[in-house]
Amino acid sequence: MQKIYFINRVIAYKFLTFFMSIRHILFEVLYRWHSFKKIKFNVKKIIPKKIFNYFHKRKIEKLLKFPEAFSIETVNICNAKCWFCPQPEHTRTKGYMHFDIYKKIIDEISINKKYVKSIALFMDGEPSLHKELIRFLIYAKEKKIKNIYLSSNMEFFNEKLINKIFENKLDGTLKYVIASLDGVSETTHQNNRIGVNTKKAYQNTLLLLEKRKKNLSIYPWVFPRMLVNETNKHEEQDFYTFWKNKSDKVLTTFMHNWGGQIDENLIHSNDDNPFSSICYFPFSQCFIQLDGSIRICCLDVNGKEIFGDIKNSTIQQIWNNQNFNELRKNLINNNKDALPEICKECTYPKKGQWTLPFFWQQGF
Repeated sequence: MQKIYFINRVIAYKFLTFFMSIRHILFEVLYRWHSFKKIKFNVKKIIPKKIFNYFHKRKIEKLLKFPEAFSIETVNICNAKCWFCPQPEHTRTKGYMHFDIYKKIIDEISINKKYVKSIALFMDGEPSLHKELIRFLIYAKEKKIKNIYLSSNMEFFNEKLINKIFENKLDGTLKYVIASLDGVSETTHQNNRIGVNTKKAYQNTLLLLEKRKKNLSIYPWVFPRMLVNETNKHEEQDFYTFWKNKSDKVLTTFMHNWGGQIDENLIHSNDDNPFSSICYFPFSQCFIQLDGSIRICCLDVNGKEIFGDIKNSTIQQIWNNQNFNELRKNLINNNKDALPEICKECTYPKKGQWTLPFFWQQGF
């Protein structure tokens, strides 16, 4: 009986992995169509104006009911000192999110989960450093939330943590892991992920893939990612070649200036083919700091623009308060003078990044 059960699991696993490979191919086709620079596609010219305006209005109304994406800062401590990140110099008190605050967030998300597409359990730190990360994931599983993801430099995403993910059957709750590996050679990687052990980071990423296969699971997906800049762009092709047959998808993405907080000289920008001129964060994504305060966006590492606090308000109340509504209006009207300082010269919208990371590969 046990042997039959195992065989059935193997067959199911093979079928699901085949299905997922087809799904990834479809996403790849969609991306390449979307990003092909010679195509000048304007949806307003194809769809009648009244129909376009109707669906556009409905989409905005839906987004304003509740955020479709979340970044939850479980920890704002990091083992890396990356040159392209202002996190090492941020002035806020460093620490870890308490479970009670996390529980309050997840409880409200669970009530409104039909609106929520993704939940990032990280923001200004390395999520694997939080000793209660597994407890956080277990609670999300209990609330039937299945769209969580992590982004990690992978040095401490070790075998002990990986085993706990599968032992507690969290592979469905944790949908994907972005492995931030910004180089193939040790020199290039450590010049970007400063302070991160290259060998450990690569070994842990490969181990996660190996353990997933051993446990006959398709989750979490593993996406090795390179932030392309002037110091590592010579290894972009090698990075893609190394990971393309090992991981679920290789991601490369443009960098941004963190709202003017870092030097732009080394950034490999996307000025030739900008994704957007209007920031989409205030319309779709909610950023919650470890103390429960909600800030303007993930780039505001010092928490200068705080729009509310979940300790005395609900997420829904904050999401529809005057501060957020004024910000959205000023962004749409391109009223730069009325925007917070961090928004005025920010290059993040040009970079382009959808909620799901299937479109981050620039292609070879």
